[in-house]
Amino acid sequence: MKKLGIGIAAAVAVLVAGGAATGYIVGNNIEAGFATAANEWSKPPLLVQVQDYQKGIFSSTAQTLWTVDTGEEKLQFTAQHAISHGPLPIAHLAEIVSTFAISPDAPPEWVVAFKDKAPLVWKSKVGWSKSTQNEVTSPAFNGEFGGDKLAFGGFKSDFEMSSDFSRIKGDASMPSLLLQSTPGEEDEGQASEMLMSGNTMRFDMHQPTGHEFMVGSIEWALASLKITPKSGEDPAELKDLKLVGDTKLAGESVNSSINGSVKSFVQKDHKIDDMVLDMTLNNLDAGWLNQFTKESQKIQGDPQAMQMLLLQGMQQLLARKPELEFKRISWRTAEGTAEMAASLAYQGDASKQINPMMDLKAQLSLDMPKPVLQSLYASKVRETYLLENEGSDIDEKQLASTVQEDVNARLSGLVQAGLLVENGDRMSSKLQWEQGQLQANGKPLDQNGMMGLLSAMP
Repeated sequence: MKKLGIGIAAAVAVLVAGGAATGYIVGNNIEAGFATAANEWSKPPLLVQVQDYQKGIFSSTAQTLWTVDTGEEKLQFTAQHAISHGPLPIAHLAEIVSTFAISPDAPPEWVVAFKDKAPLVWKSKVGWSKSTQNEVTSPAFNGEFGGDKLAFGGFKSDFEMSSDFSRIKGDASMPSLLLQSTPGEEDEGQASEMLMSGNTMRFDMHQPTGHEFMVGSIEWALASLKITPKSGEDPAELKDLKLVGDTKLAGESVNSSINGSVKSFVQKDHKIDDMVLDMTLNNLDAGWLNQFTKESQKIQGDPQAMQMLLLQGMQQLLARKPELEFKRISWRTAEGTAEMAASLAYQGDASKQINPMMDLKAQLSLDMPKPVLQSLYASKVRETYLLENEGSDIDEKQLASTVQEDVNARLSGLVQAGLLVENGDRMSSKLQWEQGQLQANGKPLDQNGMMGLLSAMP
């Protein structure tokens, strides 16, 4: 499914960057606006080129070429633009209808998929303030890509964008997406499949004056996601995912929050309901985020360069004492409700070399049914055991027994060391690391407690 994924990524890049249509009117020179917009949107892996422009008194036409080059595959789209800009007076400055088409030189799978339809139609009304009202649609289609199948349920977005691209507000929806791979010989005829449905988004973002990054809110909802892996793995289904992200600029600090929920998740015999996530990332230095946003666009796909960029800006990043906090992570199973919370904050002097032992403050708390904690531990212990015995014949029943004994011993050690508190069928813990000292449930952890903690780690 790799080739199909590359093609989809390229197509999505065009959908996202297709907003060049919103900037075609710049000042009173429409033709110059096309060239300006093309340069504005030409950032790797996308290149936009104006191939032709025919200016009329009340209407004009233009053609642009869009090239998406991922390094592994290249897709090209041509766009025909019909522009109406008179006679005056009218309710808006101009109206643009941009119709995209797959280039004949594109991979044949894409040419066949869009043989009788435009992959993208963009309608834009440019107001007298040069802001635009936009409607973007992409049709439903079915196709085969290297033996893999794709069924796309279409796409629609309505949004408003400012003339300088600094503000965008609107919504988008994608009813369904089905990906199905062709099974190999080792898959025993079992094809992997992913079905996504009810995908919607609302967004209200803007770029603060003098900054490179965007702030504002994004709301994403997904009705369901079904995944059927290839032979040997269990299918999974997720229902009613909701995520709300909000980013704000406060002086020279940037603060973000994410609130998420999932109604249910089912995999084989395991079912989890009412999952909740509430997290914040506060006190990011706006100057650092500016530089990181600007430079990271130049080094996409280069992990080493990205790591170097992070290290170079570490002092500025730490100057405002950033803090990551998971305020609440909770879920419900047949055994009851489980809850966790955690935080990590920098409290040192950014002008000096970082000392993790003294400069970081961390907290972790949990309260959950004992079977849930046992299950979480068991998955990690099992994974470690399989890695240590890779290549050996392992009896599944013996493995389950070994893992269970190991988990019971580790949890018992944590209780004896004072790191876990057992209360009937529930277990809880509150850990805090500050100034080089670890406290467990309100008491400093002595050497025996530290040894108990280390021995209990999988």
